[in-house]
Order: sequence, then C-alpha cells, then structure tokens
Amino acid sequence: MSGVAKGSVGDLGRYVPAMSSALRPRPNDELREWGGTPLVRGKRILDLGCGDGRLALGVARFATSVEGIDPDPEAIAAAKRNARKAGVRNVRFAAGAAQHLPFPGAAFDLVILSWTL
Repeated sequence: MSGVAKGSVGDLGRYVPAMSSALRPRPNDELREWGGTPLVRGKRILDLGCGDGRLALGVARFATSVEGIDPDPEAIAAAKRNARKAGVRNVRFAAGAAQHLPFPGAAFDLVILSWTL
C-alpha cells in the first residue's frame, strides 16, 4: 500500500460499515472455532481491523489487555462507545492502519483479526 502516506489511513477500511457487525458470528462462537479461551486467556492482544470492537470486547474478559486498531475513525468511536456501555476497562481503541502500527515490537502475545479487508 505504498500510496498511503505514513500517519494517514486515507479511505482504507471504510468499505464495510460498522453496522455489518450484526452479520458476523458472536465473539464466543468465533473464539471457539479458533481454539477457545485458552488462546486469549491472560494475554496481551492486538485486534487489527477491530471495527466497532465486536471481537476485541468479546475476548477482553479473558485477556490481560486488548488494543483495537482500525482505519475508520467512525468505527473507533463506536468501539469506544461500546466499551463504555459494556463497562470493559482493559480495552483501548485507536484509529490507525496495520501498515503503520504505533506499538513497539513484542508488545503483544497474540494478534487477531476477523472480517478484515
């Protein structure tokens, strides 16, 4: 994606509305398909393309911490609202692109992504 300037996310990730989260599997069902809660229990997790936070919030109760990143600021705003509404405190969301992650190496134990373009 050489056409994307560093620090810019442009229109990446804005092709599927955050409301499409309703079409996706429930986080517990998806997690079970990946191997269940042992996959995320006690780990520092990065959710790439987190959208409205559906999966990040679903795994947060098992994880030490979850960082969600998505190029769509509207989706990130929805994710933050969803976290506040659910009372989840070990999740942080930020707008950004996977090509330019603002984290140091080895910051996470596991990277997850689901339904990401």
